[in-house]
Amino acid sequence: MRNIRQINNIVFSILLVLTATKVNAQQPNIALHKPVYVTSEDPANPAGNMVDGVISRKSKWAASLSKAPHIVEIDLKKYYTLTEIRVHSGIMDSEKKPDEMTQAAGFWSVKNFKLQYWDDANWSDFPKAEVHENRLTTVDFKFNPGISTYKIRLVCDDGEPISIMEIEAFGDEMSNMPAPPSVNADIPVTKKITSPQDAVITVNNKIIGKSLKFVGYNQGYYFPGSNVSGWIEYSGVNALRVWTSLNSFVPESAVEVNPAIKTVSEFDKRKAGLRANPEHNSYIKWNDLYPLYDKLDSSSTNAMEFNYALDELKRLGIQVVLQINNTDFKDDWENKWKQWQRFYALAYYTAKRGNVAMFAMHNEPNHRNAGPMKLETWIMGMQIVSDAIHAAVNDVNKQYNKKLEPKFVGPVTAGQNTDWWAAISKAIRTDYHGKTIDHDLIDIFSTHSYNSPAAGYESRVSNIRKIIMDNHPAHQSLPIVYTEIGRWMNAYLIDKEETMDSPSLFTEWAGIYANNMKNGCYGMWAFKLANTSSSTYPLGIKSGHHYIWQGKRIVEDAYTNLALDKTVTAGSETASAKLVTDGDKSDASTWISDTTAQGKWLEINLGETRNLGSAVVYTGSSYGVYTSPDRVKNFSLQYFSNGSWKDIPGAVQKNCKYAQVFMTFKTPVSTSRIRFKSTDKGQIKVREIKVFDKNDGPSDTPDYNISGIQRTGEVVRLFAKGFKNERPLLQTSASVKDNDLDSWTSFDKASGSYYMWLVQRGTFDYRLTIDISQLDVAAGSTAIAETVNKDYYGEASHVLTVSGDKKLSLTLPSQSVMLLTIPAGKKTAHSVVYASADASVAGGEHSSENYGANKQLEVQLDASKPANNKVSYISFDLSKTNVTSARRILFRVKGYADKDNRPYRLHVYAVPSVAWQQNQLNWTNAPLLDKKEALIHEVGTKAAIAGELAFTTTPQYHNLDVTNLLKKHVGKAVTFILVRETRQLGDDEDKGRKVLISSSESADKPKLEIW
Repeated sequence: MRNIRQINNIVFSILLVLTATKVNAQQPNIALHKPVYVTSEDPANPAGNMVDGVISRKSKWAASLSKAPHIVEIDLKKYYTLTEIRVHSGIMDSEKKPDEMTQAAGFWSVKNFKLQYWDDANWSDFPKAEVHENRLTTVDFKFNPGISTYKIRLVCDDGEPISIMEIEAFGDEMSNMPAPPSVNADIPVTKKITSPQDAVITVNNKIIGKSLKFVGYNQGYYFPGSNVSGWIEYSGVNALRVWTSLNSFVPESAVEVNPAIKTVSEFDKRKAGLRANPEHNSYIKWNDLYPLYDKLDSSSTNAMEFNYALDELKRLGIQVVLQINNTDFKDDWENKWKQWQRFYALAYYTAKRGNVAMFAMHNEPNHRNAGPMKLETWIMGMQIVSDAIHAAVNDVNKQYNKKLEPKFVGPVTAGQNTDWWAAISKAIRTDYHGKTIDHDLIDIFSTHSYNSPAAGYESRVSNIRKIIMDNHPAHQSLPIVYTEIGRWMNAYLIDKEETMDSPSLFTEWAGIYANNMKNGCYGMWAFKLANTSSSTYPLGIKSGHHYIWQGKRIVEDAYTNLALDKTVTAGSETASAKLVTDGDKSDASTWISDTTAQGKWLEINLGETRNLGSAVVYTGSSYGVYTSPDRVKNFSLQYFSNGSWKDIPGAVQKNCKYAQVFMTFKTPVSTSRIRFKSTDKGQIKVREIKVFDKNDGPSDTPDYNISGIQRTGEVVRLFAKGFKNERPLLQTSASVKDNDLDSWTSFDKASGSYYMWLVQRGTFDYRLTIDISQLDVAAGSTAIAETVNKDYYGEASHVLTVSGDKKLSLTLPSQSVMLLTIPAGKKTAHSVVYASADASVAGGEHSSENYGANKQLEVQLDASKPANNKVSYISFDLSKTNVTSARRILFRVKGYADKDNRPYRLHVYAVPSVAWQQNQLNWTNAPLLDKKEALIHEVGTKAAIAGELAFTTTPQYHNLDVTNLLKKHVGKAVTFILVRETRQLGDDEDKGRKVLISSSESADKPKLEIW
């Protein structure tokens, strides 16, 4: 049998070589069997496989490390005139396994790379041979005229181990050329470092640039009564991209549509008449529009009540980029007048009501979902829309004595589209009359980017700037922003083991900020605020920086599981079938089917007839809430009735994208037996199946609240805190050369603070000495370091004292993000305010009991047993404290988790000037606490988010910087509420654990430290 398999493999390899040879029979592959050098190499997949003539996943090179750049160098040994290069990566369709057929195009391919050639002095880029967000298995580059060289390179900045099946090169040998010199490749071999390293960071007062102007988000849901405003305020961002559809917000029926308009002069006459009286004219039917803005809008995946969103963002001081989606542009004056009115109306209304001044025309016009729009159509639209929004905002300024600066943001393109960028830059000073003007139609140049790590942004903004300047009529640049940006697009992330909480992801995200700032980026809008749902992702996207309820608050652990410990039979591997009803969702308790079984099923005998209304199914491996590459993609739940099995309405999944699926049945079913059935090929995994009574499940009350934040969201918050609003950047240098280590310093005059951004993407610790002796910092001053890593979620992990020689010493752990806050000027006095009252409350049968005399406060979540839920309240009297003059205020509590040395994360809310008595507080009278759940209400109105604390089994102080919060929400007192809330439907990860915190009755009292 073994010999037959060997013969088959040899025949298969020969066929592959013959196929490749046949394709390229007209011209030989000059890279075949040539020397190849790489930065790293998996011994099982050596570099030589890239030039062996075999295009197959079985013959590939694989990098052994994830660190970019990945470099491949091929020595052709002779001078050639190259006319074509082909790069084959990923997995060919013919070689995919059954569970590899549904991933997004290009999932396994090399995403971001360029080709270079040796010009006898330097490595130069091949023309038009740079690829971003590649989704192809084979990328073919052709060069005319050909390029003369004897060495070629592929440089890839993907931040993960990559693989390439084959690189082919075609061209003619150059005659009468001497043999090229024989030299070793100069590729730096990447070595893995594991031991701690020392580094010195030095900062001086030389200003080298500015930080980003805008640090923002793309919106999620936004409804009255939700806590979204509270989380936006906590994030510290200064901009939000709000999504609208022109058909929903200014329908054609609300403006003049007149086929008689044939000339530009008729257009201009009407425009002048409308602008003479913007709110009372015969063109825009304002009374038809106003009611639309108080209604629920679901024209995008960001459902909202428009007026509420505008009012809240104005209240919070958040600048809006209004994304206005519409592709209805035609080259006639009837259409141009219609579109001008529609864009004008929406711009005028939002500028008037919400102080909106930035507007973008259709999202990703070059994407297939937009048609795509033709480039010349978009340029024509730019001429009309830019004029309309500038006119609207200027008219609002005139009417209401405002000083808004209108900004047209464009072209908001998808991916790397240099042809669009060049053509738009050339047309940027031609108006709709066809005349050359002295100003730009686009005020802020915008594009979108995904699937690149930090290394991918080393020079990207600079490259875009060069294209703009090379093609701009006056060779000028524009402010450059990313109105959408993410480490991964959701179509890729959904099939990766990484989550938004993974160190490998959030450290890259932090580095993307750093490298774009280095290149003078003007703004970044993270995609997106929360994991909203869509038709493609009905249970939510994975790439949201916050968890949000998508209309229903689902607390699975609060419902009674009728399948628990019930008898299970299976189509195969029956012995392990019982694991799907044992209440354990871990990988250790998983039923795995036989690989050859065609029909895969599990039958659960409930023991008696039950009226069922919902169920939840966990499949694949337990990588995360919204991800599992090996999840079951096609399955149904069935019930047994009248002698046959029937699909439960609402419980059929096709191409399912989720590892956990909660299904509310369209109609309840009455049965004593249910069956899980899958049509997926190959082996499948099922971890748990739960079913619930028709009267036991989610409430019908709509819920669009944010339920928690992911680590990437905390990275956004820290970066916004230190590097928004174009703060001066100070020269900062490191003693080591490591592109995985970022160090940047800004100065904020308003707060009198220096901020330092420290990122370590590597898997080893840095022992840092930070030299700030050239800054205006006093010895003995107190600095803080807020950290995001595997142990922390943005809390102040370090409280540091500036040494006599004005240095700071700390360890930057592996895969960590830190924001240092260092006070400028003289050392300030230090004072301590201890808690004036504190108490825990307990739910369920203990809800009327008072625990104010206890020496320990408790925080616990157990949705299945309300009596185990604990929430803690800590109050401080601020009547004798001048909060407004404080430079730094830390909220500090000492505590630990009682078991399992992994972070126990909880939310901390702040409520100003709320009255309660320590010896009377209980669950029933506790301020803002839900009557049943461990859940705080009126967040964003009566309660503000102070942050997150993560406790381990080691007793220690945990700290939150509450300076800005207390200054903004100052009162005579403040109460902090510590609570572990349900973050997502299956959240029971801390069940059976609790956090214990020293109370004011102990030696280590809760306190506010003030400088």
